[in-house]
Amino acid sequence: MVTAPRATPYEPRVFRLALLDALTAGAGLGYLAHLYREALVANLAAIGLGLLLAFAVGYAIRAAVRSLRRANRRVEGIFAEELRKPSPRPR
Repeated sequence: MVTAPRATPYEPRVFRLALLDALTAGAGLGYLAHLYREALVANLAAIGLGLLLAFAVGYAIRAAVRSLRRANRRVEGIFAEELRKPSPRPR
């Protein structure tokens, strides 16, 4: 399996900042869920279907990106192979 190089070097400070961001987002969502508990319980089916639709759209986008990357690699391979061949008419 080929791994891509990291965009940024690993630093413990970056990891702690990401954890702090996740904790802040979780606390904010928990607060909102507590405030709107009745609305959440009353519309649980709609919320569940919305989440299911969001995951399905995310999966479809992921599949499309993977297929486009695969096609790009094939086209690049064809171009590289064609560029390695000598020219049929020398100039």
